[in-house]
Amino acid sequence: MKRTAIITGASRGIGRAITKALANKGFSLVLVYKNSHDKIKSLEEEIAGKCEFLSVCADVSSPNDAEKVYNRAKEKFGFVDTLINNAGISHIGFFDEETQESYNEVMDTNFRSAFTMCLLASKDMIANKFGRIVNVSSVWGQKGASMEVLYSASKHALIGLTRSLNAELAPSGILVNAVCPGVIDTDMNKHFSAEDRRFIEEDIPLGRFGKPEEVASVVSMLTDENLYIGGEDISVTAGY
Repeated sequence: MKRTAIITGASRGIGRAITKALANKGFSLVLVYKNSHDKIKSLEEEIAGKCEFLSVCADVSSPNDAEKVYNRAKEKFGFVDTLINNAGISHIGFFDEETQESYNEVMDTNFRSAFTMCLLASKDMIANKFGRIVNVSSVWGQKGASMEVLYSASKHALIGLTRSLNAELAPSGILVNAVCPGVIDTDMNKHFSAEDRRFIEEDIPLGRFGKPEEVASVVSMLTDENLYIGGEDISVTAGY
């Protein structure tokens, strides 16, 4: 079966690593990015010749943009059997300083985007009796984190979406899972000082930050046709 995947937040970090992993598996890819034009161009150069792809600049926190992405994917490739919801932003702050604006920004980007993309893709997956959906959550979505209440709540919502949606869609041959990365060496974590980084690494049994490719390998496995995993939130934390 010809495989086609939409990957949101594809231009950098974990999304970029997922893109390269699925390109190596021969997927046709729809690469969704918001602002990183230079990074998406360099990614296109890396995967050229490995697979067919389409890059779409869009803000999938907007339902209109999400629909644009999905329609362009169908026009280019037909049935989209795989959806990787990776678009997200980090957010750190005291809870009593949060606002409705910060709530909207974090929840729309981290949760509403995934909800909308799932809503769009699931209809065709149900009709075709096959689909794979992977939501990129976080260890903080599993455990919660001080000064990251909004971020943790948005990522926990993804886990709830994953479990409930799998229960509903699995009878139609659609498996929905989440990956929950720990501290990964991406731009999102570049703000840590050398001292902060050493402190964090002391709490990681493996003694180092994770690599985007190590998350991507788990996501890639969850896209396999021969899969018996559904409704899970899989930690990629080295025991952190």
